[in-house]
Amino acid sequence: MVSEHNLREMSTWAGFLGIIMIISGVLSAIGGLFMFVVGAIPGVITIILGIKLRNAKNYAEEAVNTNNEVALNSLIASLSSFFKIQGVLIIIIFVLTIVFMLLGGLAAFFAYTV
Repeated sequence: MVSEHNLREMSTWAGFLGIIMIISGVLSAIGGLFMFVVGAIPGVITIILGIKLRNAKNYAEEAVNTNNEVALNSLIASLSSFFKIQGVLIIIIFVLTIVFMLLGGLAAFFAYTV
């Protein structure tokens, strides 16, 4: 079974990081509203990720306090969805970076050939 110490430590850090992500998501969403509604989307996604981590913290605490296997499975499910969303965002950023680099290279090429 999972060590109680590891669950408590994970709970602490997941809770802290969840709060930080929610706060930064709110600030990002408010700032993004000035760039039309689309600018608020990254902030909303960050808030959702922060909530996922806060849920993971709660499930970890429940697993420690009750030694409940259902809470442990819920913890893993919550972390799994956090990592999936984070992974998709990283892939999107990677693809967009490559696309913008190629477009920038093409723009520079055509700017110097004209």
